[in-house]
Amino acid sequence: MGDAKRRRQQCSEWPRSESHRDVVDLHILPPVAEIDGEFIRRLTGNDDIPSAQEVILRAFRAVAGERTFHAGFCLGDGQVFSPIGIAVIERLMMETPGAALHVVPIVDEDIAWDIVLRHLRTFAGKVLLFAFPDSDIYDAGTAEISYSPDIRQFDDEGRLLRRSTAAQRHRIRERKAAMLGRPSPPRFLPVPGQPPEDAPWIFRIGTPAGKVIRAAVWNGRRNYAHEMPDRILHFVGGDRIAVVQVDSPVGVDRRSSLDLTHHLAADFDGVIHWARDTATFRSILGSFIRLDLESVPPPELPEDWDPEVTFFPANPSGEKDLR
Repeated sequence: MGDAKRRRQQCSEWPRSESHRDVVDLHILPPVAEIDGEFIRRLTGNDDIPSAQEVILRAFRAVAGERTFHAGFCLGDGQVFSPIGIAVIERLMMETPGAALHVVPIVDEDIAWDIVLRHLRTFAGKVLLFAFPDSDIYDAGTAEISYSPDIRQFDDEGRLLRRSTAAQRHRIRERKAAMLGRPSPPRFLPVPGQPPEDAPWIFRIGTPAGKVIRAAVWNGRRNYAHEMPDRILHFVGGDRIAVVQVDSPVGVDRRSSLDLTHHLAADFDGVIHWARDTATFRSILGSFIRLDLESVPPPELPEDWDPEVTFFPANPSGEKDLR
């Protein structure tokens, strides 16, 4: 069977509700009295910021098919955020007090907005935050969110905003290039209260044998120090799950996470790649995204679901029970 025919067959075998492929609507959240210019001045320590009574942030109510949640955009690395980012988080949490904050760090400029769109289309939680390393990728005037045909933006009164044109973006870039100096990078601050959670990365993968499974990727950050939560098993589902530690980035010693997934899929219904560190994690994500593997949400599982879990440590002598 050819690759194209196999992909069509795999798509027909999975219910279309697994993913949302239509336009995502982003509705700007209206300003609130609690987050005004004075609030931003206190966070930044910059007295030059006008003490405006209303501040509109990059915080939205997102609608993707039947899913509705809140999403924000700011500068940060996933653990600490700019003062404006803290204000965005505050605004999002006002809409869903007590909800878990899921964060997606954006580190690869080439696939930044592919990452954004994948999460907007598959996120199954309540609060989602995208953290960008610098304003060049994040800039609301030139970033893909301002002109993508896959995203519609509405102002805080419900009016549809026009997508920016190529000429408008070119003028913005010219003005930025003409600046003699650039502002100092913002200070990054930790989120007050409970630390944010990593947003799940879940892919649908079809094997050469025709089997279709879910594969998840988890960032161990530094020598697996970032433990996987119990709920990670729910990311992939299935009766038999393989959790495999990945010690090196994709391409080292010709290693391929896709080949490993295909191999494990012969005996398992779901695979979780636990990356040793952030570099390994990013390499796995980058390879899966560049292969255009489809991102999907977690499956719906029965209350009495009790999978068989097999752990494959990077060190063969290690053992771990995840159940």
